Amino acid sequence: MREHRTPYKDLTEEQKMRADARSIAKVYLKRGRILREDCEVCGKPGEEMHHDDYTRPLFVRWFCREHHVDLHMQEK
Repeated sequence: MREHRTPYKDLTEEQKMRADARSIAKVYLKRGRILREDCEVCGKPGEEMHHDDYTRPLFVRWFCREHHVDLHMQEK
């Protein structure tokens, strides 16, 4: 099975770093080392993690879906 699976096959170095940061953060969340917080904007329960710096995978900010999308739209 692993022979057929190449997760980083077509990714750039930047995309690999982002994928690794997300993966690390998800593991730490699952193990309880990162705690889910409320949305920074509206205070609703945070659904999504946001990395400002992918070289620091454990430093995440929490947003509801709506405000996370807004944040990324502002960055473009």
